[in-house]
Amino acid sequence: MNGDELSKMIKLYHQTVYRAAYSLLQNAAEADDATQETFIKLFNTEKQFESDEHCKAWLIRVAINLSKNMLKSFRYTHTEELSESIPYESGVENDIGEALAEMPQKYRAVIHLYYFEGYSAKEIAKILGMSLSGATTRLSRARKKLKGLLAMEEKSSANQNTLTFKEG
Repeated sequence: MNGDELSKMIKLYHQTVYRAAYSLLQNAAEADDATQETFIKLFNTEKQFESDEHCKAWLIRVAINLSKNMLKSFRYTHTEELSESIPYESGVENDIGEALAEMPQKYRAVIHLYYFEGYSAKEIAKILGMSLSGATTRLSRARKKLKGLLAMEEKSSANQNTLTFKEG
């Protein structure tokens, strides 16, 4: 891959790759590192892509694998992370992003790919290297868990907004 092609891919998919990495790592600096490493791998690969969509799927897969490897590293398993805000634009996406941060890694990835990147369950299965039934089961469980977390968050914020008046 030459520099012009790489530049085009970075412009097209930088945000997508970053969000995929962030959805697993929950750390902006680490997601930046994973994103950069993903594009370095793209530059060094000899692989020929059928289309830009094929390249996008490959980039997401590489970013997810790199992120998983980072999570298994000594530094991640023996340090405590600082919390950060989720890099999504609107309030609704931010609420979902906060709920996603509380979910296990395996559920964050499928939710991100399905809702934020628009992949089908079949495409998610291919990207994550799992069976279609495994991907649909994980997506179903992730949705239930996310729904529960969002309901708890909504209930919690409703309780905080309730005023109590004393007589007298």
